[in-house]
Amino acid sequence: MGACHRPYYIEQRYDSFYTVKGTEHTDSSFIKMLAPYKEKMEGQMQVIIGHTDTTLTKMQPECTLGNFLADAQLKAAIKTGSGAVAAVANYGGIRIPYIKEGAIRLENMYEMMPFDNVVVIAEIPGNVMKRFCDHIARAKGWPVSGIKFDMVGKEARRIYINSQPLDEHATYKIAINDYMASGGDECDFLVPLKKETTNIFVRDALISYVKELEKEGKPLHPKLENRLQYGD
Repeated sequence: MGACHRPYYIEQRYDSFYTVKGTEHTDSSFIKMLAPYKEKMEGQMQVIIGHTDTTLTKMQPECTLGNFLADAQLKAAIKTGSGAVAAVANYGGIRIPYIKEGAIRLENMYEMMPFDNVVVIAEIPGNVMKRFCDHIARAKGWPVSGIKFDMVGKEARRIYINSQPLDEHATYKIAINDYMASGGDECDFLVPLKKETTNIFVRDALISYVKELEKEGKPLHPKLENRLQYGD
């Protein structure tokens, strides 16, 4: 089914900047009042949720941070029973350059995905999917899961969705985020499509993915799989 609410868009934004002076007169009682909340939050952010046995990095056309993000997004979408077969995330949505080998803390997930974006299942016709893949190719590669293609110049070629060649007459359920679904990152072609907005934060999908691996005694170890590669 389609989204159950009407989207709103920001048309104008005005920024004002203020300089705070005289911090030496800060109300000490106010600081004392906030201290327990600050300590509690900092403590929660340091909780270890899993481990990785390799350093995850951000780069194009494919990267381990991106594969982790797209895989977690797809897994969360599949759990809803939506019938999603693939996932796409925008490269700019990854807000850190790496996660180092070792313990993964909750703060790492908030740093990687600080926005409250939610997972959206978009029903994308094959011809629009081709346009989507071309858009990803022009952007030099975005994180994908369940999708594979060669990037030749600014075009996607030899496209596979869910291990099958792209059928421009088919319709694919693809897990994206609500920013892209509303046209963000120049994805205006996704706006008219039929969509289902979930209540799953992309960040929570990442956290769940890591926790499930930890419960199974496995480290997070996304691999480069030539999901996107330069071709000729």
